[in-house]
Amino acid sequence: MKKPLLKITVLLFFFFFTTTYSQSRFSHEVGVIFGPTSFQTDFGISGDFASANQSSLAFGVTHYLKFFGSQYNWRNGSSFFSEHFKLKTEFIYTSNTNISHEGLNKPNPKLDDMKGNIKMYNIGTNLEFYFLELEDYSSYFKASGSLNPFVSIGLQYSFFDPDITVNGNSLEGKTEPYTELIDKWQTGAIFLEKDNTFGVSAGAGLRYSLDKLDLVLDGRYQYFFSDNVDGLNAPNDPANKNNDSMVFINIGIVYVFNKY
Repeated sequence: MKKPLLKITVLLFFFFFTTTYSQSRFSHEVGVIFGPTSFQTDFGISGDFASANQSSLAFGVTHYLKFFGSQYNWRNGSSFFSEHFKLKTEFIYTSNTNISHEGLNKPNPKLDDMKGNIKMYNIGTNLEFYFLELEDYSSYFKASGSLNPFVSIGLQYSFFDPDITVNGNSLEGKTEPYTELIDKWQTGAIFLEKDNTFGVSAGAGLRYSLDKLDLVLDGRYQYFFSDNVDGLNAPNDPANKNNDSMVFINIGIVYVFNKY
């Protein structure tokens, strides 16, 4: 338990240490996000995105750090970095239930009876690059109705709790071999303990400015440094050699402090 707590502490420190600086150098935004997530796991057919349509709804809170103050003016000067970049931190929860094997060529009763569940808490930080200058777009000089596209890269930390069920009955607490499953998952391939992993993400989106609020449409791909997120990992099976991943498409409502 000490290792996950240490990782969370380090991440939170990294996320929020800049808030101790003066308002003249930084400014802030807070928001809420929600939208569908789709996990690409060892369920379904490896490499077939259409068969990995294990969708659910995620929601969370966000914080944006801008590298110019709320009292920005041309006398303070600026740089390319402050004019185009924001640091976004977020906390997201998603619960994906009833994951099934999709896209199979032939029916298989054991696969049909097998379902997966994933509960996940995700803490992440994303560096966003905006194509239009932020001072001109959002600051305090431009009217509402402006659009600003962006791209992002991020570092993510996820705490996940997987479960595998057969005919509605969990395998947790049972001993191997799991004869209810097909051969490759009967021994040494089921992991139902709570765990954590880091990951990386890349995304793109669009921000629309209103009077006091901004609306954000964001889509991203997140790659986990683990193949145990779904509870399945058959290391000797070439079809299950890839780590798990996730696509998250979300809409956000962001409050911009001190926006005129």
